[in-house]
Formats: sequence, structure tokens, C-alpha cells
Amino acid sequence: MSMKQFLFSFLVLLLSTSLTMAQKTVSGKVTDSAGEAVIGASVFVKEAPGIGTITDIGGIYQLSVPAEGKTLVFSYTGFETFESAITGGVLDVTMQEGKLLEEVIVVGYGTKSERFNTQSVAKIGEGSIKNRPVFSTQELLQGQAAGVQMVSSSGLLGSNPSVRIRGAASITAGGEPLYVVDGVPLNDRSMSFTQGGGTGLNPLMNLNPNDIESMTVLKDASAVAIYGSRGANGVIIINTKKGAQGKTDINLDISGGTIAPTNLLQMMNTEEFDSYSNAYRSARGLPARTFPTDYFDWVDGVTRTGSFQSYNLSANGGNEKTKFFVGGTYRADEGFTIGNEAGSLSGRLNLSHKATDWLEMGANISISTVNMDRIGAENNTYAPLTSSYLQLPFVLPTNADGSYRNTGFIQNVIGIEALNDNKIDNNRTTGNVFLNIDLLKKEKHSLQFRTDFGMDRFSTASKYRSVNLFDPGGLGYRSDVSDNKWLSTNTLNYRYLVNDKSTLSFLAGYSYETSRYLSNYMEGRDFAADALRNLASAATPTAISEEGSEWALESYFGRAEYNHNGKYIGEVSLRSDGSSRFGADNRYGTFWAVGAGWIISEENFMKNQDIFNLLKLTASYGTSGNDRIGDFSSLALYGGGVTADYFGSPGIRPTQIPFPALTWEETAQLDLGINARILNRVNLQLNWYDKTTTSLLLNVPYPFTTGFGSAAQNVGKMNNTGVDLGINVDILTKGKLFWNVGLDLGYLKNTILELPEDSKDVNGDPFLNGVSQRAVVGRSLNEFYLVRANGVNPNTGDFEWLDVDGNPTTTYSAANRVYVGSAIPRFTGGLNTRLEYMGFDLSALFSFSYGNFVMIDGLRFTDNMGSEGFNHSSDLLDYWKQEGDNSFAPSLSSSTAPLFNQRSTLQLQDGSFLRLRNLNLGYSIPQSLLGGQNVIKNARIFVGGQNLWLLKNKNFRGPDPEVSANGPNNRVQGESFFALPQARVFTFGANVTF
Repeated sequence: MSMKQFLFSFLVLLLSTSLTMAQKTVSGKVTDSAGEAVIGASVFVKEAPGIGTITDIGGIYQLSVPAEGKTLVFSYTGFETFESAITGGVLDVTMQEGKLLEEVIVVGYGTKSERFNTQSVAKIGEGSIKNRPVFSTQELLQGQAAGVQMVSSSGLLGSNPSVRIRGAASITAGGEPLYVVDGVPLNDRSMSFTQGGGTGLNPLMNLNPNDIESMTVLKDASAVAIYGSRGANGVIIINTKKGAQGKTDINLDISGGTIAPTNLLQMMNTEEFDSYSNAYRSARGLPARTFPTDYFDWVDGVTRTGSFQSYNLSANGGNEKTKFFVGGTYRADEGFTIGNEAGSLSGRLNLSHKATDWLEMGANISISTVNMDRIGAENNTYAPLTSSYLQLPFVLPTNADGSYRNTGFIQNVIGIEALNDNKIDNNRTTGNVFLNIDLLKKEKHSLQFRTDFGMDRFSTASKYRSVNLFDPGGLGYRSDVSDNKWLSTNTLNYRYLVNDKSTLSFLAGYSYETSRYLSNYMEGRDFAADALRNLASAATPTAISEEGSEWALESYFGRAEYNHNGKYIGEVSLRSDGSSRFGADNRYGTFWAVGAGWIISEENFMKNQDIFNLLKLTASYGTSGNDRIGDFSSLALYGGGVTADYFGSPGIRPTQIPFPALTWEETAQLDLGINARILNRVNLQLNWYDKTTTSLLLNVPYPFTTGFGSAAQNVGKMNNTGVDLGINVDILTKGKLFWNVGLDLGYLKNTILELPEDSKDVNGDPFLNGVSQRAVVGRSLNEFYLVRANGVNPNTGDFEWLDVDGNPTTTYSAANRVYVGSAIPRFTGGLNTRLEYMGFDLSALFSFSYGNFVMIDGLRFTDNMGSEGFNHSSDLLDYWKQEGDNSFAPSLSSSTAPLFNQRSTLQLQDGSFLRLRNLNLGYSIPQSLLGGQNVIKNARIFVGGQNLWLLKNKNFRGPDPEVSANGPNNRVQGESFFALPQARVFTFGANVTF
């Protein structure tokens, strides 16, 4: 039986279950204030929440209840919840349109009412998370938070994406936000060999999206200063699901689907390659060559329609004293390239218990394991897609007897995936245990103490074994890496009701955390047989290394908040961090922020208007830091090993020069905002910010006479200025249809203000060099610096470039490089909508990027006109043949043909796009169709898709405009070397609550 048949059969079995324990039937009609039927309203027994149903197309409901004397609860999006006692067999209800809700949001070390919040935050709720078939937690951010750019490094399972909140705040230090899960800041160190790609494994790959209740993005200084030295890149707080008082709910979520590439490069077949190559030879006076006539489609051979399966079972409930959530998930993914597979198993227990009136205790614990079959990535001849593009089309992967062949430099990746081992196992345990103690609870005063002890234990084990066919004698290695963090956090929360108009609250806290990193690597060659897979069978050890590192952070922090008359809000936060990563002269740093808010809609002059339900102005200013550098960057380091031998005797040598003055980068940020609720339908959040980072952590070159190439110092300055806009509109909230539309838009301008004076460009401006990009004073961090391609001259057939003055030339020269655009988008964002009608729900999410360029560097190889060692792009078949031709490639006889593929704007593409990120259609089955039983409380079936449609520049050449193959690397964004495109995913599944 196929997985699809199994899921269908299982759902039918669930829906056909019928028990008749109810004793009384109550029915009625639910309408709005205009008398229209309310379709899909939730109806349940207050004393037994598991007994419930939803209204049908006519607003009619029918429900079996235990007996009279109970209470029915009616709820629906956009309406006030209504309760009524059951006194008879018929109960009709009129629901009123809802009032503005005082939603609670999560902030650093606490929560607060959204109405009285002065911080710039973005919340992604459970409704925007559930049933999205994401492969990484960061994908949930795409298009759902203004000012947040998330770019997948590739379509490779487990790859590490790039997340930027209000742009990069650093150049060479880390640029990723701090992730905090249930109060535990996670480690995010790269834990694996990249195997040819620019980025390692995703540090959040072990976090189960099914466990997430909400994600809150902290953006401005008022929000992030409480995290001090780690807040400059923004903070993402992830809260997992918790238990609730009431009857236990058991939730079963099953989903599965297919995975395919969104787009692939088109390469020549054997006939095209033969014809093109001999035409090129003839045009250049070279003798013809006879090529083999065999043909194998290597791209088709390494790609497939992959699949995924996900099974999630959870339970939550509790009583007045004890609440719990427990869940487990199994997931299996098969990527769209051969050899790329992953299986994960995770479990979570969140528990809280009210031991006394003054003591609450609890724990949040998650354990997970991810087992991956890996492939080479990006710039690696062992990477299936890279080699399949470059492999000659007449080369076959197997011999006549079916055995695999060694195809030489361009690897037989089909044979490699069939015969070699390339695996990695990840294990992670995260969580905390806590105590909440009410020290004081009076009419005007409350004081609470919280202490928790947390951990983040992460380990990986990599194993590689290459057989004799591809590595004579065989090659094997094993790598074991661990990063174990322990932390303790203690806080005091004091709240004082000054009078009937004013409240004052204080937070004071102390935390200490430390993490230890260990890495071992062993390699060996010469195995007696391919069947001997373990490294211990190698006859010749060829490499062994061991590395260890440790850091610690001690922190004191506090926050004070004042609210006067529900109109005027003030907030001050302060944090002092002491880090072992920085120099002895600057071990401690202090970070602070002030924020204020004015709720104009509460003023007397606004009382008689009915346009603004809420109108609030906010402002904040403060500082935060960045500590994402090596653990010992300020110290003098020494190393041993082969390079430290002294005439054959063991020794040590200096490897790093000390810099005791090394300290944090510091980011100061000003934020001005408007928050409004208009006509009880439109939510508006508009923020302008100015964010400047000083004392940038950069590697400054040293004179070679010192014996050191460079060392980290605090030099440089960079600015990000932008606007975040969020609009959410409830277009229809009553009657038969609910319709909501939301837009998130972020505008960003990045400018380098200062850099070391050691290197200057032709204009005399300091810069940091790169292969295709430069960071230069007065321009953006990721400015492309390339020769401009002018295209083929239709009269001569020669390819032309532009010199520095913009004049056409047939001579390619790196001296003609100029600044041609940035990899940083001017605008990013998303558009989402949700419709509900008669139990059906339809949601769609679009994401977009505008104003950026991407470098598809693999085109330098596929566009190599004269090469007979690599296959060619089919675009080269469009070459100039006669005067007047408007062709892609020059004449085969042109002197410019051999240089046609040189690094230039020919490989630079417009990276703007609009993508249908997610589309989901579901149907919640009414109780009337579930047979009148009381086992299944709710059942929903759904189908969906991810990356179904893409709008891009019509001249875009490359698999995907949404790429940044170097992942979190700030210095190189928007570049790709045969990066795997995004995956197109089709999903089907069911959600059932018992």
C-alpha cells in the first residue's frame, strides 16, 4: 500500500468511528448582528471543551451534550466570544462583531500587552506556521516580517540560510540573529564540513516546526538592548507550545508530498555538442574531431521527484495546577538530487505545575536526532548537480556489464552516490527547568522571582568512505564535533500600582552561560577491500586533528517601564556583558536603550471620532553589540604539529598576535514608529530606523615582516537606514465569508562609512577586496565590481565589453572593472491572504525582492565556448552567423570567443523576483459528517504547494534568482556556483483532534 493510500484509509477509519455516549441534543442557528448566517463558527461545551462542532452553510449546528445545566461557547474570527447556558433543545445565537483585542507579545525576558508596547517587533503566530511544508525553521520568516530578509543558500536539504534583520550589522563578524527558544539562547556555530559549498549545516535543523507556537522578531534598540552584546543582528524569540487547562486534546498531524526542482540549466546533448564543437573548430581553422555518439542525460540522471513524509502526534491539557504539552514527530525527506536524504525524530515535553499559591515549577525539554545522507555541494566535482552540468554528454556512467565507470576529473556522481558512504548524524538536547516564586502579592505590589537552568547540547558525527574505483586504495574519514552550552538565568520582576492612573514595573536579572566546543578528525587510506567500510580498516593513517574551544558570558541586566493613564509609556533597559572572547582591557561592555510611546487615541480630543480604534506613536534609541568572532581572537595563540617541527623535533610556533584592546562592535539605532488600528479592520505598523555600527571587527593586514598576515581589530563604520511597513486588513469579517489580507514591506539602504586606510580603490576610497564584490566607503557592503559586458556587435560578430569610460572595446581587461550594483535588495517583503468559507480555508503567501543583483558564477563554465572538457549551455547554440544577427554568443571565429565567458556582468543577473511561496487549501469537516460520535473533536484535510510560481526578469539566466550560496557570510551575498534551486513541493495531509 502506498503512503497516500495509507493516509486516506487511516482518515476514513477515523471519520467512521462512532460512539453514542451523549445524553441530550441541542441545535440552533448562529447569525451576526445583520441576521446573516455565521458559517464555520466553533461551538463547544465550556465544561467539556472536547465536545464541540462548527456551524454549516446555513449557520446551523447540532451537538450532543452530556445534560442540561452546561454552558455552550460560540467563537469565530472577528466576533466576540459568546456564552449561553443550555436550558432546552434549541438555542439560537446572535454574535457581535469583535472589539480590538489586547494581544500579548513576547519580548526579552518577559511579555507585555501589544497596546502598551514601545518596541519594534514582528510576531508570526501559529496560524502562519501550521501546515507549511518547510525544510528549515527560518523559512517561516519569508515574507511574514517587515525588514527581515531570509534567503536560502540552496535547495540542498539541511543547508544554512541567510537571515538579515534590517540589513547586515557587521562585515566580517557574524550577521545572523540570536535565536532564543523558551528562554535558552541557542548555539549557532557551524558544526560540519561544508563539502565544497560556501555554507555549513543549518544550526536550527533540529528544531521541529510542529512544536512552535509563535516566533517574535525583535528589531529596534528598545527590543534588543536587553540582550546586550548579542543583539546587534536582531533577536528571534521562539516559543513552543504549552499546555492549557481543560480536557486533554490529542492531535494527530499527517502530511506527505513530492519534491522537485523549480528550474534547471539547459545543457547540450551529444548531437548538439558534436555539431557545435566541430563548427567552432572549423571556424578557427582546427581539424574536425570525431566524438562518441553515445548520449546520457546527466542532469536527468542525478535529479528525481523526491518525497517527504511527516507524522506528528501531540497531547496537551491540564487542570488548575498542572499543565502539559507532549509531542513527537518523525519526518523523512528525499531531496530532488540523488544522495540527498534526511530523516529526523524529535520529542518534546513542556510541563508546568503550581505547587502552592506562591510556587510554580516546570520544564521545557526537547530531544532530537537528524540522520542525513549527504552530497557534495556547490563548488565540488562530487556535487551531483555541478558535475551533471559539466559532464560531457557522450560519457556514460556505466560499462556494458552495468558496473560503474571512473569518469575522471568530472566525477561519475551517479556511481559515487551508489558506492560511497557520506553520512552525518546530528543529536541535540535543549531546554530548561525553572521555578517561579511569588515573593509578594498585594493590592498594589507584586514581586516575583524566577530562576531557570538551561542547556543546549549539540553533537554531530560525520562518516565518509570512498571506494577504490574513485580513490585508489580507498579513502575514509570520520569527524566528531560537539558544542555544549549550560546557562543559569535569575530575574526579579516588581510591579507597583502607583495610583489608579499609573503603573511602574522593574526587571532585574543576572545570567551566566558557558559553552565548550570539541572537534576530532581522523583520515585514512589503503583499504584491503571496498566491503571494509570502517576507518579502522585503513592501512595508512593520513590525517588526525583535535581542536577545543570554550567561552563564557556573564551578564547583569535590567528594565524599567512606566505607564501613565493608558496614554504615555516609557521604557529604559540596561545590560552589562562580560565576555571571555574579548581582550583583557575591554572584557565588559554596557548597552542601553530608552523608548517612549504616546497613545493618541486615548486623548480627549480623539474620543468622539470612530476612525482610529488605536493610534500610537513610538520612539526609541539605544545600543547593542556583536560578539560573533572566534573564542580567542584577542589572545596570543601557538600551534604544534608538522608545521611547527624544528629539524624533525617537535615544537610550537606562534599563530596569532595578541590584541588586548579588542572589544565588541557596537550598533546604535534610532527608531520612530506609528501603530494604528483603523475602522476596527486595518492594522498598520510603520517604522523608520537609522542603524549605525562602529568599531567593526575586521582583519587588518600586518606587514609581512611581522610574520603574521592580519589580526582582528576594531576599525570601520557602517550604516543601515530603512523603513518597515506592515499592513493587515480584515476585508470581510461577518456573513458567509472571512477574508484577510496582509502586506509586509521593508526598504533598506546600506552604506559603508569608514574602513581601514590600507587599501584604496581608483577613486582613493578605502575598500575590502573580494573576487566579484567589494565593500567600499560610500557604497554598500556587497557592491559588485566587474567588467561590463556590452553584448555581441550585430555588424561584426565580435563580443564587446565597456572600458572604464563606457566605450565599447573588444579587449577584455580586469582594469575596466567598475561598480555595477549591489547584492542587497532595496525592497523585500511578502503578501499574504486567507479566506474562510463554509468550513473551507484558503491561504496564500507571496514573497518578493527588488533592486538587487545576483552573480550566477557557474555560467563562466557552461559558457566556455572553446572548451571540449566541459559540456556547454544550450544558449551557446545562439551564436553570430551573419551580419545583422542579434545573437547571444559571438561569431565562432571571433577573437573574442575564447574570452566570452570571463568574469563580467554577463554572469550578473537582475535578482528581483515575486514568488508564490505557499498555497494551502483545507476543509474542516463538520461534526454532522462525522457520524455524531464524540471521539473526533475536529478533523481537517488539506492540500498545498510551495514555490509554485515565480516571476523574474525575462532575461534572467540561472536556475533561481533567490540564492546566496555563501549562506550567513556577510561579505559575499547573492552569489552562486551551481547552487541547487529552490524545491517545488506539493503537499497533502490531515489534522485530527481527539
